[in-house]
Amino acid sequence: MNIGKAIVTIRKARKMTQKELAGRCCMSQNAIVAIEKNRSQPPMETMKRLQEALGVPQSYILLYSIENCDIPEDKLKTARQLLKPLKDYLLKEDEDD
Repeated sequence: MNIGKAIVTIRKARKMTQKELAGRCCMSQNAIVAIEKNRSQPPMETMKRLQEALGVPQSYILLYSIENCDIPEDKLKTARQLLKPLKDYLLKEDEDD
């Protein structure tokens, strides 16, 4: 799982800078950079602040963090077909609300 990549993807979909996200989370920009580069794994309290600042449920962050290596080989083809459209749909729906 790659929480940092998930945060980057969702943050960019929200057209938010690292500085803006840091401000909304009451964190330093350096802390956001460390999380996004997977140098730091955010504790649960930080995850809660991130999800609130990004305006998504924590499950979205976890879904976006799934990588191919997290999926069993026999399920990989199906997962590839389903995950991208699902991810695109979820963020698009949130933007429309």
